[in-house]
Amino acid sequence: MTPFYSRLSYSFGNEDWKTEQKALQIDSKSDILCITASGDRPLNLLTRGCSSLVSVDANPFQNALFELKKTALFHLSFSEYLAFLGADHHPNRLQVYDRLDKYLSAPSSSIWKKNRSTLKKGVLYQGALEKCLKLASQALQWLSGKKINKLCSFDNLEEQQHFLKTEWNSALWERGIQLILHPSLSRLFIKDPGLYAHVDPSMHIGKYIYNKLHEGLNRCLAKESALISLLFTGRVSSDYFPPYLQEEGVKNIKKNTENISHQTNDLISFLKQDSGTTYNRFSISDVASYLSQSDFELLIENIFKRAKPHSRFCIRQFLSNYSIPERLVPYFKRDFSLEQQLEKEDRCFCYRFMVGEILKN
Repeated sequence: MTPFYSRLSYSFGNEDWKTEQKALQIDSKSDILCITASGDRPLNLLTRGCSSLVSVDANPFQNALFELKKTALFHLSFSEYLAFLGADHHPNRLQVYDRLDKYLSAPSSSIWKKNRSTLKKGVLYQGALEKCLKLASQALQWLSGKKINKLCSFDNLEEQQHFLKTEWNSALWERGIQLILHPSLSRLFIKDPGLYAHVDPSMHIGKYIYNKLHEGLNRCLAKESALISLLFTGRVSSDYFPPYLQEEGVKNIKKNTENISHQTNDLISFLKQDSGTTYNRFSISDVASYLSQSDFELLIENIFKRAKPHSRFCIRQFLSNYSIPERLVPYFKRDFSLEQQLEKEDRCFCYRFMVGEILKN
């Protein structure tokens, strides 16, 4: 098992739940297959109600985190739930965990018993990516702390856009961002095998990320974006928490307690062995970053095999640039207009979308 799959890699989902909901159109008849990652995605999808949800991840830590968040959500008061996860102060998280442990599966319990120091700190910001972004935020604060604090204070987008144009943009800032996010530096800290493994050869990574960040800041408030907040401040304001960390969202999730499960497996292997089950919603995240061209095509083939008629899919791509295999293009009806709309609306600035319907008899 590589280090990436034997650590807590992600703990606070930075993908925009609003665009994911708009892409998938979840309803009470939805049978969802999704990637676990931080556990945020499956929990946020449950706020809309569904028939079933299966969450898959090759990293057992990520599934253990999903199970821990879900268990805490169901068995703690809302205020204690937030404090236990790390959104607020809590005097003794380990004591709370000891109350929750009996509700966890044996694999998850085993993982958390070996990682009590992570529980003690509150899991919400303890993923490798979140820790790396915390370091980046400290470096950026050193580089231009006053500007960052002002940027993250705006409540009006036009005022923020004016600030970007008149005060924010500078050659020093651009070079600083590109340096901090340059692969030769960031890969040393993040150590994510999918981050730069399958980059589009035509892409200049530092410039691309900087431009996407600048575009994002011109279309949404900095503090509304989880990724921008993590990058600039190391935390996300509670005013802009995703649904599973909001009281109303928690109430909705608690209504959908049945037919929720998770599996530790890579997605392609899971789809191959899960021959008796079909789904009509595929929330695939940025799996493409972890796959070669041939494996991406294999993934699409197996999604088609497991899809019910008129299923919906949402695939995000960060630095990769794969296409639907030509032989399956007639069956994957992409909604290019919606894809462009989602890219403009998405508060996580870095993704491009493949969204649409699977045509199948």
